[in-house]
Amino acid sequence: MAASGDLADVAVLDGGPLDGRQHPIELDTEKVRIVMTDGQQHQYLRTERVQALPDGRSAVVFEYGGRYYGPK
Repeated sequence: MAASGDLADVAVLDGGPLDGRQHPIELDTEKVRIVMTDGQQHQYLRTERVQALPDGRSAVVFEYGGRYYGPK
């Protein structure tokens, strides 16, 4: 894994409806929940993988962890 100074403050989302998108995160984030306008919530979980970004930095990959409705 890249040193934390080389990591971007974005996650690359892997799988699910947001596959391939970047999402802003804090560097110590372990999971990302994204709420859609129709109430669906999609969860992405941190992996040990990193992906190179076009600007040369690296981003942590977050893998799709499922979908649910309503508060959790």
